[in-house]
Amino acid sequence: MRKGTKPRSHEATKGAGEPSSARTARRVAILLALGLASGAAVPPPPRGFVASWLRSSPSSACLAAEPPQPDERFVVIKAGRIITNAGKEIRDGVIVLSGGKIRNVGTGIEYPVNAQVIDARDRVVMPGLINPSTRFGLPEYQRGEVHGNWSVADEYFPSPGQYDDVLEAGYTVLGLVPAGSGIPGRAMVVRTAGPDDRRVLLSPAYLRVTPDKRVFRGALERAQQEIEKVEKARQEFEKKQEQERKAQAEKPAPPPGTQPATQPVAQPATQPAFQPPPIDPAHQVLVDLIQKKPDLFALIELHRASDYIHMSEVLKKFDLAHRFLARIGRQSDLEYVAAKLGEQKARIILTPTISYVPASVERIHLVRTFTRAGCEVSLMPVDDSASEHRRILGRIAALVREGWPREEALKSVTLHPARLLGLDSRLGSIERDKEADLIFLDADPLDPRARVREVMILGEIVHRVEVPQ
Repeated sequence: MRKGTKPRSHEATKGAGEPSSARTARRVAILLALGLASGAAVPPPPRGFVASWLRSSPSSACLAAEPPQPDERFVVIKAGRIITNAGKEIRDGVIVLSGGKIRNVGTGIEYPVNAQVIDARDRVVMPGLINPSTRFGLPEYQRGEVHGNWSVADEYFPSPGQYDDVLEAGYTVLGLVPAGSGIPGRAMVVRTAGPDDRRVLLSPAYLRVTPDKRVFRGALERAQQEIEKVEKARQEFEKKQEQERKAQAEKPAPPPGTQPATQPVAQPATQPAFQPPPIDPAHQVLVDLIQKKPDLFALIELHRASDYIHMSEVLKKFDLAHRFLARIGRQSDLEYVAAKLGEQKARIILTPTISYVPASVERIHLVRTFTRAGCEVSLMPVDDSASEHRRILGRIAALVREGWPREEALKSVTLHPARLLGLDSRLGSIERDKEADLIFLDADPLDPRARVREVMILGEIVHRVEVPQ
């Protein structure tokens, strides 16, 4: 080494084999540093350079010298372990956030020097939990028959702190459903905290259908009649329009060289548009289901195996987008239809309990049975109480001890319910460009001692749980 020179730092030498984008970024950082030290005027990097480079390099190698722009404020989480639900778990990993979204995740990731850093090296970070079907925080009432035009949005008036109990359990998203039997209405999907203008994720969401074959079949038949009524009116309108065109075409022209006694009546520039007859509002959503409106499905509830048989008979006549929900009681015969549901690759919501074969003492692990059959299982708490929301991870751990794969178990309360709700492009796993709804635990989520310590929604800590030492 020549006299008077200083050894270059590891940051300056480690990029020998780096891609050109990384080398360019390092040169910019070095030039800026030299310019600041000497007082020389050094032009700053282009606006947005740091963010665009960071997005393009999953294992980036740049300490940015340019302060982030107002829309590029970075938050960096240094985690002891990251459960991504999109691949292998990451130890000593980093999650880079910006604008409430995940911009990068991995190990050895560098980031802007003035980013906000959250030291979570004693935490396990995973996606927020999602309950796809609950009445938590909503009033109790009963209604029956068909009310497809009613929605939970009509009764959703959250008060401050209303969801603190489920936040403490790690739930960041709830699928709120209407009460009642038959077809009581449509659900809505909400965040449990965060900015008011971003709390509602879906409204209205799926249609709740309870296991009443008579009501379900009757409602769909009425919806089909409504469709036929509109189609008949359309045909009559088109027939009348055709007759008018023919009459106009057959009207004799005046003799040559004569003038009409009066000026002809001006014809409209365009033909009148068809105005369909009104559809019964309570059945409009069922019409939309039959006509396969995008992003709409029926969530069909099952109590026993016979419910599936009866509801399947209706579905054979009406091809509808649908999912299933089954609360597993102390005794259950649902194993008899697991294979049928597995053949459909059905998405089904279950409760995390070990049941018994009816009239016996034989235990049965229905969650594992449905998974092995080929179903995609999402889990919800046993009931809507705050205590059962807090017990969910412990109950899942018990299912894993009895042979349910850990990976499926963790996805059952994150990625799978997000997929069932149609939100998996936004939530359910820790991946680039997904929204930063995360929870921080002080131990492995399936450890009985684990507690949720912090909850993050859209990149902001919204809830912190102080656990007594």
